Amino acid sequence: MAKFVLKDASIVVNSVNLSDHADSVTIESTFDVVEANSFGTSNYKQKLQGLGDATITVHFQQDFAGGSVDATLWPLSQSGATFPVVVKPTSAAVSATNPSYTMTAILAGFNPLDGSIGDVSGTDVSFENASSTGITRAP
Repeated sequence: MAKFVLKDASIVVNSVNLSDHADSVTIESTFDVVEANSFGTSNYKQKLQGLGDATITVHFQQDFAGGSVDATLWPLSQSGATFPVVVKPTSAAVSATNPSYTMTAILAGFNPLDGSIGDVSGTDVSFENASSTGITRAP
């Protein structure tokens, strides 16, 4: 199996490619663990997979130009509308070695300005799952 260095991730939010302003991305898909024990079973707990949740977290370097980070994310954070977020390991076409991860999301919070003197202004953004399908992977 080949090793992989993340250098060219693709991050598209509501059809706007913001990859050139991102420097980290995390895709998280988790499930609750539900105990399903009953009398007469062994000495071990029986556990089942419960409800799932998903989050895509991205650190963006802020940009206030039209069509960039703030112009894309601020309206989404204020509207409560759902929108697609698509992440791929590279900017190449979707393939067996470059899958896409897609989630219908909401943006429940957005910090448009964050940084200290002399720092690149950035913002950590958590896109929260807004559908019953969570994150889908293709192919």
